Amino acid sequence: MTKRFLFTLIFTALIFNLSAQEKVFTPGGFLRGGMFYSTGDYPNDVNAAFADAAFTLTATDNMSFKGFGDIRLRMGQQFGDNVNSLVVREAWGMYYNRFISISLGKRIIKWGKTDIFSPLSRFSPLDYTYRSPDLEDKDMGNLAGELTITPASFLKLTAVATPLWHPSVLMTAPLELPPNINLSMPEGLYRGNGYYSLGFRGDLLLSGFDAGIQWYHGPDLMPGLSLVSADFSNLLNPQIAIAGVPYIINHTGLDFEVPVSPLVLRGALAYSKPVRKKEGNEEIPFPQIDWVAGADWTPGNFRMTFEYSGRKVLDYYPAPYDPVIGTEPDLVKLSQLFATPGFDPVEFTRLQTEAFGRLYNNQVYEYYHSAGLRFEAELFYGRLLPSVMTIYNFTSKDLLLIPMIRFKPADGLTIGAGMEHYSGKKGGLYDIVDNFMKAAFVSIKIDF
Repeated sequence: MTKRFLFTLIFTALIFNLSAQEKVFTPGGFLRGGMFYSTGDYPNDVNAAFADAAFTLTATDNMSFKGFGDIRLRMGQQFGDNVNSLVVREAWGMYYNRFISISLGKRIIKWGKTDIFSPLSRFSPLDYTYRSPDLEDKDMGNLAGELTITPASFLKLTAVATPLWHPSVLMTAPLELPPNINLSMPEGLYRGNGYYSLGFRGDLLLSGFDAGIQWYHGPDLMPGLSLVSADFSNLLNPQIAIAGVPYIINHTGLDFEVPVSPLVLRGALAYSKPVRKKEGNEEIPFPQIDWVAGADWTPGNFRMTFEYSGRKVLDYYPAPYDPVIGTEPDLVKLSQLFATPGFDPVEFTRLQTEAFGRLYNNQVYEYYHSAGLRFEAELFYGRLLPSVMTIYNFTSKDLLLIPMIRFKPADGLTIGAGMEHYSGKKGGLYDIVDNFMKAAFVSIKIDF
């Protein structure tokens, strides 16, 4: 009885305390219209056309609690499909003091100090097909709980847990596949045994030097490709079903950031290993080691970011076949292959599924080397903002180039134009997707 009375007293006192504190509500958002015009061999000239709106609200007492909500509405078309959506991008609440903070809800949580390449970010999925002039719109929130403890001013300890799997959306939906191949990819939230994720991170915050170390266990944000069925009873019209499925990984990494005038240097190292063995499981990737090194330089009104990324694929062996999914297959070679005595068409299809997954995950080769560069400027007192970002994979020969210019003729009004250019060697990932991903875009945005 005494414990119940004490709990009631404390809870009532907390409620009155919060009620007495000054609450601040800050609304915001934007209205935007835009269009993407195809510069590839996409059948329709209009790649996407949309009108969207964002409504945000921040609530805080600047002492012990904070909440944030971001609701997005969109109407239009994308890759020929009608879009009419209402999405809660973020909605979370947080209690905090000098020592601890606790938050629950849908959040965008990004770990890691590097910018262009982010091998340490494990909790926020991306929609790679989302057509928007703002690249950050590809970020999708995840249902998560976060606990942060700050035992000293120079040390921060963070734990994050998610109960469901929320995969990234891959650039596969617009692919033109043969009618006998059914490719189904997951979108949204999924529950199941092992679909939870858990991560711990420690950050050392010193004067002139920041460093972090982290560990993650849970499903990878990238779904693996699994062969569901392959019916070759009719060799002229085989029926093949492939699905995107989760796979569990253990992931560790560390990073740092240090200012060395006039630069800010950054670096990261990450090791990822699937829990299940790859042998016989086409959806499971190889273990891999990733490393990133880069720098920021900000002379006056200009900012340049450069990063190099490398990858070592562990337990590597060459794929027995080149992937044909999304490409024009050589029917003569396929006919000769199917006529080979002892040939197993189902196993061939499984290996083809694995080969496409390796292509998408950059595991076709044992080593990968990439570089990224972003240049931004603020001209005419912040009214004109040109920028360009490019990423080139020296191993796969994939190139992404995004030049853009934004003009702000009045406060709260932004007019933008640019393009997304994808290119790659024949049979590579960007060669497969460039037809529908290459586009020029224009947009008008009003912030409020």
